[in-house]
Amino acid sequence: MLIGLMVSNCSNTYVKNKKNISSPNDLMKFTNIWCEKNKSTDKVIRMCGQGWSKDLTISEQKAIMDSKLKIADITQHSLIKNEKIIHKDNKKGIDKSYEMTAENILEEATISGYKIISKKVLKEKNGWRTMVLLEYNLI
Repeated sequence: MLIGLMVSNCSNTYVKNKKNISSPNDLMKFTNIWCEKNKSTDKVIRMCGQGWSKDLTISEQKAIMDSKLKIADITQHSLIKNEKIIHKDNKKGIDKSYEMTAENILEEATISGYKIISKKVLKEKNGWRTMVLLEYNLI
């Protein structure tokens, strides 16, 4: 239990003190730790999102849009699945083939009433990486 507490404190310190992203591995580590806050319940969806741009405002808008799209995908998507099973006789026996396609459709989703729980802006190369955590109440 003590080791788990120490790791948790190190992770929180890492995220809190982080100012720059220096490599793809650094981004992956930061994103994994940041998104650990993503604990949804039956009543609330919490979703992390990120965006990068040379313009800080665009970076923030991309991060919010990323989170909202993930929430909409959970709450308002349709999944369309098509399957084909074909059997053909030939001189040697039967040829069988199977084809399946699935398409995730999101049309005119409305995500209103969300809250930004936390936001972190980091310098990455010659631009800005913004991370946000949104909360959306289902009730």
